[in-house]
Amino acid sequence: MDAAFFAGFNHDLHDATRWKAFYQDQQAKNPSLPKEVPPVPDVDGEWLFHDMMASARAPDPWMSPALKKLRESGKYIVAALSNTVIFPPDHEYSQQKLSENDPLRSLFDAFDVFVSSAHVGLRKPDPKIYQLALQKVNEFAESNADSKRGKQGDWGSGIKAGEIVFLDDIGENLKAAKQAGFRTIKVPLGRAYEAVEQLENITGLALAGDHLKIPIKPNFHGTKAKI
Repeated sequence: MDAAFFAGFNHDLHDATRWKAFYQDQQAKNPSLPKEVPPVPDVDGEWLFHDMMASARAPDPWMSPALKKLRESGKYIVAALSNTVIFPPDHEYSQQKLSENDPLRSLFDAFDVFVSSAHVGLRKPDPKIYQLALQKVNEFAESNADSKRGKQGDWGSGIKAGEIVFLDDIGENLKAAKQAGFRTIKVPLGRAYEAVEQLENITGLALAGDHLKIPIKPNFHGTKAKI
């Protein structure tokens, strides 16, 4: 998260080959887009990155209560496998600076296992990070096999890949998870309640919170892209 990081991020954002591939992918989904690939947008990468991080700090109104209810049920190991960054200690988003009342802190508490890409040196969709996640889940299961939850879930016999339900909003990550043997659920952006409904069908638990099932439109704090 230093100057070199943002220099690399800006370089990737302005890479003509990546932009062409992205545009053609969108074109295939939306044939009304002009056939000619437009110029690469002039984007302030550092501003864009922090804007995305600001938007991502609000817990999802459907998924957040579902995770907590899964954990409270005592029937499941709840694990996070997240592509992350490590903010400098003095940054306002640094975990070291989270207040006790910050909603993100309570969200972290919903997980039994947290695999952070920035800390383990692997990122989704690398197959190795899925194997690492399965390993960490099994380590948790083994160390808690004699607990009430562990006995109820028969954790002592280990957790198999096919017993894991993996949720993500990115197709490549879901594809890699499926190849690792995990069951998968797509989380549509702004419509996480659809994924929660699938989780309810799988678990038999009432996981939905009180938030209305109305799609959330993207919230852009501003713009520094010239298209």
